[in-house]
Amino acid sequence: MFFKKPSPTPRGVPLDRIEEALKQTTLKPSREGDTLVVKHDRLVTRVDVLAPMVAETVDGKIAAIVTIKTELPSDFSNIFIKPSMVSMVNSMATLGAVTEEKGKYFVGSRLTVYEGEDAWNVQFGLILFSVIVSADTIMGAMRKIFTEEEPRAAGPSAWTERDFEFTKSYLSRVSVCTTGGLGLTAEFGIRAGEVSAAAGHHYTALWQMKADQSHPEMGSGLFCLLNMPHEIPDKEKLDKVLAELNRLEMQGNDLPPHFGAWCRGVRDNNPAYVSFLPNVLHGTNGIAVNMSFWAMNRAQMADVMLGAMGIR
Repeated sequence: MFFKKPSPTPRGVPLDRIEEALKQTTLKPSREGDTLVVKHDRLVTRVDVLAPMVAETVDGKIAAIVTIKTELPSDFSNIFIKPSMVSMVNSMATLGAVTEEKGKYFVGSRLTVYEGEDAWNVQFGLILFSVIVSADTIMGAMRKIFTEEEPRAAGPSAWTERDFEFTKSYLSRVSVCTTGGLGLTAEFGIRAGEVSAAAGHHYTALWQMKADQSHPEMGSGLFCLLNMPHEIPDKEKLDKVLAELNRLEMQGNDLPPHFGAWCRGVRDNNPAYVSFLPNVLHGTNGIAVNMSFWAMNRAQMADVMLGAMGIR
């Protein structure tokens, strides 16, 4: 009986490059058809390359949907029985969200790949480090909270004022955008005619990137936060909405790359999307610019999703 050797690049996705890079670590990658299976000490991550549900979109033709899922141990189901706990844990996400599927929990990320898109210089590192750190950093951050262990010592971030000024040079063309010190703030209008809260507008999303805010497990890097303007005073309902948003992100077709998590926002009654980029990704040209434009698109998409849930 003859077995077909897996394609090194299913649907144009360079799984062979990701596999080779992972072989340089302590992780153990192997192939199962169009899936890259990666064994950690306690966990297993699956990188699946899937056909899109609908290929033709207004943004172009979709070549593939890449999902990265690390299933969490079954005993975590008892921890996550309360949606509020999932929301709290997701506030410490780096590149993936704790998400529920058929009663099981995993840390998940997703990438939509378009035909003719030349973006692997950015996408490759995000996939690679989602495999390496997403689940471990969430579990490590949880351990520090429950045991009152000291956060990881944080040195300087690789991002500097120059990086934020460079991002602003692009983002200020489409939004109200300011920089100051080791940070950037922008407002994204999510409905027609809405530009800035300072002008009395109510439907703008607030985007922030900070290099002076460390992660309890990852240490230094780039903290990214998108706060939506929608208010959901009922905390139980808010947490269920956040869980649904994270599920939709994993099932999404024509959606911005999902490397982060929906969680409670700064007002504690609004949805927000958080990501944290490790210092090692600083060398990826344009990654902060890409994260910003993905956030702008995500804000508009989320407004539609929330509207479909009856949240205006």
